[in-house]
Amino acid sequence: MDPLDVGLIGLTWAPIPSSGLREVLGKWIGRGELFDGLAFPDEDGLSSWSAADVEARAHRILLERLKPLVARLPTRADEWNDVLPAVRLQKAAVSLAPTSGTSWPATRIRFGWPPTEFVGRQAVRNADSLLATALKWTFGKLAEVRSSAIEAYPDADAAIRKQIDAGYRAASRPPLVSVPPIRPGRHDLVAIRRAGTPWGLVSEIADELALLDAPPHVLATELLAPDDGIRWRLFHLGVLGEILQAARGLGCAVRSYGPLRPGGGRPSFELQDVQGGTLDLWFEGAGIWQAAGLRSPYSEATSGIALKERVLGADLLLSRPNGPFLIIECKYSSNPDFVARNGYYQAVTYAAELASRTGAKVTSIAVGPEGIAGRGGFVDLNVGQVGICPPSAIPEVLREFLSRTA
Repeated sequence: MDPLDVGLIGLTWAPIPSSGLREVLGKWIGRGELFDGLAFPDEDGLSSWSAADVEARAHRILLERLKPLVARLPTRADEWNDVLPAVRLQKAAVSLAPTSGTSWPATRIRFGWPPTEFVGRQAVRNADSLLATALKWTFGKLAEVRSSAIEAYPDADAAIRKQIDAGYRAASRPPLVSVPPIRPGRHDLVAIRRAGTPWGLVSEIADELALLDAPPHVLATELLAPDDGIRWRLFHLGVLGEILQAARGLGCAVRSYGPLRPGGGRPSFELQDVQGGTLDLWFEGAGIWQAAGLRSPYSEATSGIALKERVLGADLLLSRPNGPFLIIECKYSSNPDFVARNGYYQAVTYAAELASRTGAKVTSIAVGPEGIAGRGGFVDLNVGQVGICPPSAIPEVLREFLSRTA
């Protein structure tokens, strides 16, 4: 079973539609766009996170995972010099006096006879290349993770600050200063582990740090899902993925309009059904008001209050040109009362706003986590059909919407 469905070891939470999340993160969001794609406004709509905020949360979680390992590393830079195995290399050298390594033929060719200088080989001690390059990469990455995490959480590194500082100083001094940082591969990690203490720890830490280069779905599962403040964002993306999968299953072609960004002023996707009709899929639907050239009812109703003008918008919105509309509000919680009450309030509000201004038919649903929202229920109101359902009901909801509006 997918970790997103049941939580990670020692952690449980309301399930996130893992198949839908893979759909979005595997096809529509690259690793470089992941943090931007999760920089949603908070649920109250009054504040928002930047991509750096999201990344800092991921790095804080990674740092927490690493603490038991890093805490066992040396706390002084010179200890790393003591544990770095050295290899003896030979390099060409010219000296003013003969040595045991002098090459007499090379000396005669270069300097004649009798020579004034002597050509030979000089022994040089160098750190083992695999251990050195891996250690340099490990502490470089560890320092980056620490730097990002403490921007938002100043004491995130408190328990392992000495160890990170010691390793970073060692990497900045001979013999490591001239060594390139190279991420160790799978076979390298095995070889490093066999080098004894403390290299087994270095191997494990490097393996954990490699998560930073993992596919977006792995990053989300391992480094973002454990954060309470991010899981509802992942749920939002997961529901979007369920819609895209359901649309393809119903024969629709899916085309992206560009990088997935919250709060954009245009739809995120175009769906073309089997009859050749098109629909726009909005990721956050507040932009529909500007696109339709209409003023939001909420903006009008709150115009007498000293607030910056804002518009309400559902998390996801699917529409044909000039309607009808399928509104989808994502309500992520383990509390059934929160999903039901808040989901119903918002579904009705969005339906009333769009129906009153456009005159189009509206279907408005709140989607809660599987097992929390139950099998779902729907009711017909003057403003349209309103309901609450789990992600597994999305294919049927979409099928009915497309069949009614073809």
